[in-house]
Amino acid sequence: MPCVPKPQQRSPNASFNPAHAQYACCFQQLHSNTGAILIAIFHIILCSGIFTWLVKCIGTEKSRIELAAEIFLASLCLVAAIILLLGLKLESRKLLTGYVLAQTLLVGLLFVLFLALIMGIKPGILDDPDQNGYNSLEEELLIVLEIFISLAVVIIEVWFLTIVLKSYSFFTDKYNYTGGDREENV
Repeated sequence: MPCVPKPQQRSPNASFNPAHAQYACCFQQLHSNTGAILIAIFHIILCSGIFTWLVKCIGTEKSRIELAAEIFLASLCLVAAIILLLGLKLESRKLLTGYVLAQTLLVGLLFVLFLALIMGIKPGILDDPDQNGYNSLEEELLIVLEIFISLAVVIIEVWFLTIVLKSYSFFTDKYNYTGGDREENV
């Protein structure tokens, strides 16, 4: 007698519980799918706000390359959030995988930014011909604030990623136990 039953020995709904605690998030108050939808809506609102602010910055003292890169990244974040919403609506593990990869890349980039701020890599510092470093106490405090903000954003995005991974686990378990991707099949 094998310890792990073969998949064909299971009845479709015998061991899959959509309301199980492993699929809950936010202190067991929300289902991971609801939490992931809220994350997607939050990212859409945030990226839309950043995108409109960047469009208003066209023609200001910002360089065109910097502005184009920021608009591209805001657009990419917006597209990733829409992919997350579509993946949740269609219960598509492939779309969720794309979002998880994009979110992992974002967390990696934010962590690199965090490390760069800690090491003191700042455009104003590198452009200093005398290599004196910071000019004032206010500038040093601003960089410390940027370090803490970037660390907080990394922590929040990792938490968001764990919620989306719980949704992915939910869809994978539902597919494996029921043989269907849609909730109506459960």
